[in-house]
Amino acid sequence: MGLIQGIPGEFEPQPWGEAVLRSRELLLLRIACPPKDQEVRLPGLITTPLHVVEDHTGRALTWRKDGDDLVVRLPDAGTAASTAAGVAQVVRVALQGKLRIVPANTVTANADGVWDLTPTSTKAHLVARRVTDVGVRFVGMVEPDSQHHIRLAGRRYAVTGHQLTRTTIGPFPVPARRVVPLAVPSGVRRVLVAPVGTVLAWIHPGRDEITVVVTNFGRVPACGEVDLALPRGWTARKQAWAFDGLEGGRSIGWATRVTGPPGDHELKVRLDAGRRSASSPYVVHL
Repeated sequence: MGLIQGIPGEFEPQPWGEAVLRSRELLLLRIACPPKDQEVRLPGLITTPLHVVEDHTGRALTWRKDGDDLVVRLPDAGTAASTAAGVAQVVRVALQGKLRIVPANTVTANADGVWDLTPTSTKAHLVARRVTDVGVRFVGMVEPDSQHHIRLAGRRYAVTGHQLTRTTIGPFPVPARRVVPLAVPSGVRRVLVAPVGTVLAWIHPGRDEITVVVTNFGRVPACGEVDLALPRGWTARKQAWAFDGLEGGRSIGWATRVTGPPGDHELKVRLDAGRRSASSPYVVHL
């Protein structure tokens, strides 16, 4: 897909220790738990290193870029500057510019340009494959009268809690191959992002049944047919539906009970709603 343009930020704690920005262009790697293979991997470093040295001694260390990761070869334990038990090794990474990273929760759009996110924090990070205008659909429980400001790619919309979980929000002009953050409102359990004009079929799980949902990310009414593609040996109370006159920004859904073997299974939906049809699979637990 080409190089991704990162964003300013901080690294999360690493299995081997931590990465701390000491100054604008100097990164310190504090290695409390050296890996057995003596190679430290720092994921998501976009800025190219100028040089990498051991702290205190200034000894140059071998390093390489592996995709968006920096991999540093540590000196042997017997020759390291810090060898006493409980004392962390420190590696100095001089950067060829300001620190820019790809956060750990960054997600790239699928082949249809769609993101289907289950947020684990209050912020998601998106990367588009190409320049596009997108809409956002939030799924969750929020107070209908609450007020929210949705920001993405330099554009902001003010919406109520009712609008937040009932309609698509946008358009947002997302650039290509650049990390863009999206704040996730409290109470939101899932986020769907798709190019404007897309008609998207997706699955919403329930306690005893699932709901097949179609969302119109376009501006004109949509019509079509959708069916639940069940694996061999599965059954459903109903698995095919038709819709007509689905207004832009709106969704329609059909609940159905499915039976199949216990465990986690990926279910898919087939949608025929014109050339901008797309679908997002979902893993359900029975």
